Amino acid sequence: MAKYQSLAAHLAVQSTSEVTLSFADVERIIGEELPPTADRFKPFWANSRAKDGHPGRFWMEQGWRQVKLDQANRLVTFRRLDARPTESLQSLEPVSKDTLYDLLHEAGVSIDGWNEGFKSNPNFCYEWCFGSVTEGFVLCLWYSEFKINEDGWIYFDRNARAGKEERARIANNLALDTNVRNRAKTQAQRAAALDVAIRESYERRLPVRVIVGAGKRPEGEERAERAAKVEKRYLDGQEWYVHSYDFFSGACVIVRGFEKPIDGNIDQTDEADGPYDEVQNRAIKTRRGQAKFRRALLDAYRTRCAVTGSRIEELLDAAHIVPHSLVTDYNVRNGLLLRTDIHTLFDLYILSVDSRSIVHVAPQLRLTDYGKYDGKSLAVVPDRFTDAPAADALDKHYSKYLELQRQKRQ
Repeated sequence: MAKYQSLAAHLAVQSTSEVTLSFADVERIIGEELPPTADRFKPFWANSRAKDGHPGRFWMEQGWRQVKLDQANRLVTFRRLDARPTESLQSLEPVSKDTLYDLLHEAGVSIDGWNEGFKSNPNFCYEWCFGSVTEGFVLCLWYSEFKINEDGWIYFDRNARAGKEERARIANNLALDTNVRNRAKTQAQRAAALDVAIRESYERRLPVRVIVGAGKRPEGEERAERAAKVEKRYLDGQEWYVHSYDFFSGACVIVRGFEKPIDGNIDQTDEADGPYDEVQNRAIKTRRGQAKFRRALLDAYRTRCAVTGSRIEELLDAAHIVPHSLVTDYNVRNGLLLRTDIHTLFDLYILSVDSRSIVHVAPQLRLTDYGKYDGKSLAVVPDRFTDAPAADALDKHYSKYLELQRQKRQ
């Protein structure tokens, strides 16, 4: 890893606040060719404070961060940590209006479903987010909700989940006009999809693209009575990054052009050091074990989520009951097949399963959609006893769940 110290030293003596280097420039500086991962994987260039094989920790120690990566043209841009962004909030205000179809095409998001009446297809053009985990998400955000912090970074922090819950209350209010309730129901669905996109991007460290909109936008309960009208919009050329997401409330912060560094406040071992490709090879071995574990759980649970019964294989995760960080155990009895969101709640100990296969949902979630699972038996259990989750493993998880709930009440 010493070779990347040469790159960090090169950046340290620069007189400017921002430097763009070609990959060939970087290779001349470090004295050898970059590994293949530099061209194929964005995480190679991640800003990192962890001792994990990433070169990013060296340039961050010298007060620099990577701010723009163009792998197609083999270019990377670095900026000093203390350098303020050059663009003002006002510079982001929309001045023209392009169609969502064209903007999504520009962002690289699939538009195959738009073919019929494609540029104004109502099944798509009023949505608040687009894309997927595979292709990345595009969020439609209002310019009027952008903020700027004291360091000059532009960010967005509206809580999409809170918006969903507000609209759901309106939709369930039988005293209101049917049209108002129906509009609120649709808005609640769109807000829920936006919340999922933000959460997934945070969990997977995915950058998001933003379509910036401006126009007439009702506030408060009027949003359910009158539709917003976008008068101008464009696709921001910068990527945005979800710096924080609260799994309990949905509160989030999404920052323009600044990827949050990989956290280094975890226990590291000497094995984590070394060339990036070696670190990746160790990760591949772990993933292979995880892949076999998932396959075994898919078979045992008949490709259904143990808690919800969901059959969408792409959304099903192999969850360790006793965490992988505590013990390496790929035995199917130390696992549950869970839908992605249920897996997250399980890992956070705000949902648990006891040794009787009863699901427990933390009080803060019982008024949400997850509340319906509280006190219910698992929706799916293995046919073979030898595949059933181990009672002692479930007891350990449930005990920690109870302990954390007691702490919250104190």
